Amino acid sequence: MVKLKEFSLALGVINNIIICDENNTALFVGDEIKKKLFGSKKALKKTLLDNFSDPEERENLKEKIEQVRQKKNTQYFKFRKDKDLFLFPANYAQSDNIILATEEQMLQANNIEGELKERVKELECLYKISNELEVTRNVDEAMEKCAGHLANGVQFPQAVTTNFQLDGRVYGDMGCIPGTPSHMLSEDIVINGVVRGKISVCHHQEAEFLEEERKLMREISLMTSRIIERKETRKNLENQRELFASKNKELTELTEDLTMTNNNLQAFLNAITDTIVVIDPNFNITLSNKEQVGTSGKCYKKIFNSDDVCEDCPAMLAFRQAQPVSIEKKHNGQYYTLQAYPILNRKKGSVDTVLEICSDITAEEHMKRQLIQSYKLASLGKLVAGVAHEINNPNTFIRGNINIMSEAFRDIQPILDNEYKENKDLKIARLNYEVFRENIPILLDDMMGGANRIKKIVDGLRNFAKKDEGLLTDEVDINQLVQNNLRITSKEVRKHARLELNLDSAIPKFKGNIQKLEQVLMNLLINAAQAMERDGGLIVVETCMNKQKNEVLVKIIDNGKGMDYNTKKHIFDPFFTTKRDKGGTGLGLSISYGIIQEHKGRIEVDSQVGAGTTFTIHIPLLPPDTAN
Repeated sequence: MVKLKEFSLALGVINNIIICDENNTALFVGDEIKKKLFGSKKALKKTLLDNFSDPEERENLKEKIEQVRQKKNTQYFKFRKDKDLFLFPANYAQSDNIILATEEQMLQANNIEGELKERVKELECLYKISNELEVTRNVDEAMEKCAGHLANGVQFPQAVTTNFQLDGRVYGDMGCIPGTPSHMLSEDIVINGVVRGKISVCHHQEAEFLEEERKLMREISLMTSRIIERKETRKNLENQRELFASKNKELTELTEDLTMTNNNLQAFLNAITDTIVVIDPNFNITLSNKEQVGTSGKCYKKIFNSDDVCEDCPAMLAFRQAQPVSIEKKHNGQYYTLQAYPILNRKKGSVDTVLEICSDITAEEHMKRQLIQSYKLASLGKLVAGVAHEINNPNTFIRGNINIMSEAFRDIQPILDNEYKENKDLKIARLNYEVFRENIPILLDDMMGGANRIKKIVDGLRNFAKKDEGLLTDEVDINQLVQNNLRITSKEVRKHARLELNLDSAIPKFKGNIQKLEQVLMNLLINAAQAMERDGGLIVVETCMNKQKNEVLVKIIDNGKGMDYNTKKHIFDPFFTTKRDKGGTGLGLSISYGIIQEHKGRIEVDSQVGAGTTFTIHIPLLPPDTAN
């Protein structure tokens, strides 16, 4: 229920005015003004002027009313018995209606208008200073501009001088230095708990500052401190990021050097198990440690069963440069290290033969790729956590501010509606008021919807980056897990295919590891997307409950290229991949298989060439330690 005292100002105005039409007929008479003018609250005569007994006053008042109609301005009328009125048009553009109000009420309205203007000045001052500090990159330039804006926030800007001080530098008027005049107001700029400067305002003459001006100064100092502190923190973080990137580059280069050294050392230590040959300048083998290679024939024929010299042959370079040479070679899906060491003829000083070591490094190459992938995932996790944090902070401010703006608009809307009744030409932000009133709430709702969408994405990124302890103790909601996973993978998936979800809402929660299960779903979804080789691709994700076996089923179905029998038989083998040329490591499905086994479940695959593939995950509902 609305309380009348909440509208005391409006009631005061209404009770102290008279409205009359072009014939001076009283359309409305407030109780208070009736009592002040006529000493009674009884009904008045129809024509307003007939209620005044003094003919001279009646005639004078009539003339004033006509002047107001003609000149469309405000007139002051003084009675003989201390009864003073203000007369002004009800509508400056069209109507001939006149409003009469008591002097006390007009003075009160003027005071309120003056207070509102002062508060608007303060808000404009706060906004301009905040905008300068946030937008202007150069601190000196921003401080100079802020000193100018500060003067416009006080009651008499022409009678004050202002300045900002930061780290010993003064911006603004040098005549207003803290500690000199007594008629001065100043507030500290405190950054990270340290006083770094001051904001000062000085009156030219002895004068007291208003309490509102003191509050404004405190607010500006706090705002300035926060913004500078935030910008310096951001700059420090950027410097640290650059330093970390430089250190990381150095570590990466050092790691590559150490890896190469390690490979060479490993080859030397395992020389007996590797293929070692000594060859002459014509690539004829003169010595070998393998029976199948022997001591005759061409090295490229005996080792790689090739009819041509190897591309970038290290032995050829070793003969030419008289320096050891090492290269990596891929042959029939296997990876090798070929190391050639020149053997000098001490008398002639020339290279007569080369010692070449051929090492099979296929396993090491796969492990290296796996390690690089692990490093990438670890870095991605850190990056995702940092990005989520950086996005969440400003988005929290945005969501909070939108709520405040929505509440403020609801509060101010009745005032604007009343103003619109009096002024049908009212425009706000260059929009007709009706358009403004209809669309602003929609814009605010859309902004809040967008901010909430950002929050959901950030929550998904945080879940992705969350540290995994490896325990199967999480309460897993499989439908929520699918939806969270799609926030991360949907963009990649939708580049290749259309996505459909068929989720059974009646599936209960079960014990498991959310992060590991997310990894399984991500691998299967990305694989399904990459299996598309035509337009019209479709990926369907289904969840359901097998009540007979008391297990949860998750299906990932695609209409991609499918797999033949031989490929399907090996897809869960470590290092087996059909995408070696695209950077595949062959570990995604083998890891996924192990994760589902940890949950006492299983993965089934059904695939036909040209018809698509269906992966089905079975996870029992019983806790992992009691499931059969």
